[in-house]
Amino acid sequence: MTIEELKYRESRLRECFMDKLEMLDVDGNNDMCTVKLIKTYGALWHYVHQLLMAEESSTVSARNVTSAATMDIKATGLKMSSK
Repeated sequence: MTIEELKYRESRLRECFMDKLEMLDVDGNNDMCTVKLIKTYGALWHYVHQLLMAEESSTVSARNVTSAATMDIKATGLKMSSK
C-alpha cells in the first residue's frame, strides 16, 4: 500500500469516525451497538493514523515520532443503564 492510499484511508476513516460520533448521546443514553460502532471506527482510524505517521516518518526525518512497544485501547467503567 502506498502512502497516498494510506492518506486516503486515514482521511475517510476520520470522516466516518466524526460522523459516527454525531450518533453519540452525550447525556449517556446510548445503546451498546452504538457505543461499539463508534469505538470500532475510532480504533480503526487510530490504527491507520498511527501507521501513516510511522510510514511518513520513515521517509522524513525521525524527529518528533511517537513510539510504543505495545498499544492498548480500552474503555473502563462503562455501564449500560436502562431508563
